[in-house]
Amino acid sequence: MGATPWYYDIPKLIEETDKLYERGIAAKGWPNKLALTKKKIIEVREWAPALPYIEKNFDRVLKDLEYFYVPNGWAPGPMFVFPLRDLDGTFPRAQTKPLEGSAEFGKGKYWWMGEKTFSPSWLGNSQEMIQAVIDNQAVILMEGPFDLLGCRLVCPDLPILCPLTKSIGGKHEAFLRMLGVKTIFLLFDNELPTSEKYDIGQGNLSMRMLAKEIKTMKTEILLCPSSDPSECLKSSAKVRALKSLLSSLF
Repeated sequence: MGATPWYYDIPKLIEETDKLYERGIAAKGWPNKLALTKKKIIEVREWAPALPYIEKNFDRVLKDLEYFYVPNGWAPGPMFVFPLRDLDGTFPRAQTKPLEGSAEFGKGKYWWMGEKTFSPSWLGNSQEMIQAVIDNQAVILMEGPFDLLGCRLVCPDLPILCPLTKSIGGKHEAFLRMLGVKTIFLLFDNELPTSEKYDIGQGNLSMRMLAKEIKTMKTEILLCPSSDPSECLKSSAKVRALKSLLSSLF
């Protein structure tokens, strides 16, 4: 096996990507990191129909989540990076979405890089969002990084986190209990079943199982208006339905 590429060091990747944007802005008139990340997300996720409902929140939410885009032609780009914030505020680990042309493309739909966090894996656990969880004594959970972003863009002030899985473990539960959470809303993928054995998809099966397993907090299952929250932003009607669903919870 070869040496681990330098960009698996997530703090280093963040630092070097920032320098790349600074050079690009100075020499080539690039848009800044926030603007290019936003532009590429809208293109790749086909979110243009949702812009009238989300554009005013985009910069604020991207800054809070600290997602960023690594441009094409520079290792490991093109790639979206979703850094995981640890308890000390650092970002030792990230889930990534490599695009075609990336050195990491083809290894999986999403790809992990970096060191494991001390805390359970969360996306979206900024001080602002943790305070929203505490204030509401509730949290909305979904599966993936674009699902989290889509929901935050639609309802930026609601308590929304992402464990990057169809389940949550004991450490996740303990973390939420420490924040005073009394109700967990589950908004996993609402996809079609992939086996004749079941009449619902894996996301809904996982929500049913979690609702039975979690004993210390109330759990409510939500049915996404599309196959997942990210897909809702491809349609003006679906994004309105998602906003209505989320807004009705608080």
